[in-house]
Amino acid sequence: MTIEKNICLDCPYCGAEIYQPLSWFRKAYSTCPTCEQGLAAGQFAAAVAEIEQELDAHIEDMMHGSTQKSSGCCGGKSSCCG
Repeated sequence: MTIEKNICLDCPYCGAEIYQPLSWFRKAYSTCPTCEQGLAAGQFAAAVAEIEQELDAHIEDMMHGSTQKSSGCCGGKSSCCG
């Protein structure tokens, strides 16, 4: 079972925030809940691709562990925690 998180993108017509699951923005055609203008998947394609890439990277980090140290404290002898 997959639980899809909602994302928020702006309507290209009225600028209202549309808070829907990622799959909603992939639909061939939908309607803005605020202004009721027709929306095509292509209008959101670049933003959806970027979000999917970030989600894939996040999942990869969770599965294999990140090789980057956090920017927070306690990063070793030379860190701010000493």
